[in-house]
Amino acid sequence: MLLTSDIGGYSHLVRALVDSLTHALVGALVWAFVENSALLNDWKKWLNCFFCAVLAASVDSDHFLAAGSLNLENALHLERRPPFHNTSIIPVIVLLCWIFRHYKPYLNYFPLMFLTSWLSHHLRDANHRGLWLAPFGHTSTLPFYLYVFLIVLLAFFTRLWYCHLTLTKNINLTKVLDII
Repeated sequence: MLLTSDIGGYSHLVRALVDSLTHALVGALVWAFVENSALLNDWKKWLNCFFCAVLAASVDSDHFLAAGSLNLENALHLERRPPFHNTSIIPVIVLLCWIFRHYKPYLNYFPLMFLTSWLSHHLRDANHRGLWLAPFGHTSTLPFYLYVFLIVLLAFFTRLWYCHLTLTKNINLTKVLDII
């Protein structure tokens, strides 16, 4: 009811805020699963969840870029999908982040954070509009059960990748300490 009613003329604003907050919540929850029990005693892990929430919500900033305006009405009524909603760019950006993390070790988990936050956003949007896989076109909309299944798969496989990175990082640190 909240999303369909006009609350003092602010229905588009309320819908946009709820949509962005939901994207943020899904991104944060997926990352919370990735971090697992480490969340309970490390504030940096909570900060990572917040960062994923911000990343997931940031995808919609391209509506304003494509509209060339900060006007919400213009941003919501675009003739075509804005550039950050192209799912084909996710693997390219993840690959670039993966390469870049070798030069900046503190960004070790950023490719995974980007993947989970942006892909969770795209999958949620695909529930209503399908995925945009340029230059191939659009898929049909994803049924809700498939969306939920893909989010669970995303969380599970990202957790496996995260554990692999953590284990590899710890093994490399052990090797360095053995040499010293």
